[in-house]
Amino acid sequence: MAENLGKNSFGVVAIFLLAMILVGCLHEEDKEAFGLQVAEDINPDPDIVEINLEAREDYVEMIPGVPSKVYTYNGSVPGPLIRGNVGDTLIVHFTNNLPEPTTIHWHGLRLPADMDGSTMSQNPIQPGDSFTYKFELTEASLFWYHPHVRTNEQVEKGLAGTLLVKERKRDLAKEIRKAKQKILVLDDVLLDEDGQVEAAFTGTPEEVLLKKINGRDGNTLLVNGREMPTMHVKSGEPVRWRMVNIANNRFMRVVVTGHKLTRIGGDGGLLEAPIEEMDDVFLVSGQRADIMFVPKGEPGSELIVYWKDTARGRHSIDIMDNGMVKMGDDEMDGNYPDIPLMRLVFENNRKPAKELDLPEDLRTIEPIDITGAAETTLKFGHSMPMADGTVKFLINGKTFPEVTAADAPDAQVGETQVWNLVNMTGGDHPFHLHGFFFQVLETVYKDENGDVLEVVSAPPLENVDMVNLPARRGPSGATSMVKIAITFDPAEGLTGADIEANGGLAVIEDADIGMDVRGRSGGWQFHCHILEHTAGGMMSYVEVFQ
Repeated sequence: MAENLGKNSFGVVAIFLLAMILVGCLHEEDKEAFGLQVAEDINPDPDIVEINLEAREDYVEMIPGVPSKVYTYNGSVPGPLIRGNVGDTLIVHFTNNLPEPTTIHWHGLRLPADMDGSTMSQNPIQPGDSFTYKFELTEASLFWYHPHVRTNEQVEKGLAGTLLVKERKRDLAKEIRKAKQKILVLDDVLLDEDGQVEAAFTGTPEEVLLKKINGRDGNTLLVNGREMPTMHVKSGEPVRWRMVNIANNRFMRVVVTGHKLTRIGGDGGLLEAPIEEMDDVFLVSGQRADIMFVPKGEPGSELIVYWKDTARGRHSIDIMDNGMVKMGDDEMDGNYPDIPLMRLVFENNRKPAKELDLPEDLRTIEPIDITGAAETTLKFGHSMPMADGTVKFLINGKTFPEVTAADAPDAQVGETQVWNLVNMTGGDHPFHLHGFFFQVLETVYKDENGDVLEVVSAPPLENVDMVNLPARRGPSGATSMVKIAITFDPAEGLTGADIEANGGLAVIEDADIGMDVRGRSGGWQFHCHILEHTAGGMMSYVEVFQ
């Protein structure tokens, strides 16, 4: 009897210890979310992540004590953090309870074309209707989700959330795996004097044109939906920040005062090797970064993390008495004042301080072989602004509503192409491609006569879905050109039929996942991720054929 009691006691202790470990893991996951709501997985299968997601109007306090009427996913801004592992199947039962149509675009994910959620892949989900998104999580990285209907307004009102696809443990260095991880969703929002989200393109004629030409900057900076949140850290304890910039327009240059940063990943997951001794981390709208550093400070002290400005070709607007519009250069471009973004508070340390000691090799990325690759040139521009607020944003001379299947580039499944992304304007344009990763080859600056001013060689090898197209250097006629390489291959686990997408808007068919009926996509979109430029027409699509 005593022997059985001893065995039972041992079992009770083991169960207790296991429970404590599980509670500790859950506690760490809560800390990882850093105030974000976490989506509830309703499926007990460990290889399936199944959630319910509802878009609805609600009130959220972005400024403490001031309820703002916004659009939400499951009642929160940002929407809930969705977690999964490479190889998991994600099932999202989405219901639209907004007063207008919407979709969900899964930004950065390689997935079946009819699950992409763009206006080329899916008919908008009407108020009161539902749709089930279902696909495999094929790559590890931080991704995000947002609408692709009236995107500039719906994202500004609050519709955006994050999806973290975790690496397999064997693919992750111990030093990274053990670091304290936080998800940081960087945003800004334009609030009126009552704390409500300002309607798009309001103000004087000059202000409206500035919001269209430069994009709409907010007056309130947010991290995970909160203004100036506080993060507790320990001196000498490495941290890992998974960051995404969901702002309509604002470029995020983030500086941790007195610290150097190490970037270990971006859009497409881990880099091949760490990039060390960085003064800041820079994210254009829609871009992600994976960084690490070791915070240093006395217990009880505070450290401010700042947003700093970046020159990006902002314009000034002057509507003259004769009704003509004069567009000039914003003299403050790159020199706007620093803005506090968040606060770090140092806790007491119980363990010896550590230095960041990362392996030289994080993963292997195969460079895309461009031997014999066909080239496509895409020119990004805009019309002259008019006093009535009219300005068109163009790719190859057309706004998105004007683009036909004859205008859209096409590719065969498995084909490699080189795209020459030519910026003809005096402002930067963050370029985003749906459904595929690409690699940046080089950037070429030319003057108004077509003579080469500078060739900037390729950055460290990386798979990305975004790249900034820098402003031209010189007057009208000068250009910058970013060359990228794309292979139109399906992700592992997908087929050529999954990524086939052609025929334009006319061929879109609704999918009925419940009846195992697949939809058909009309193409994969690409566009400037300054969302006001997207709204103005700077968007097109590529058709993929088998």
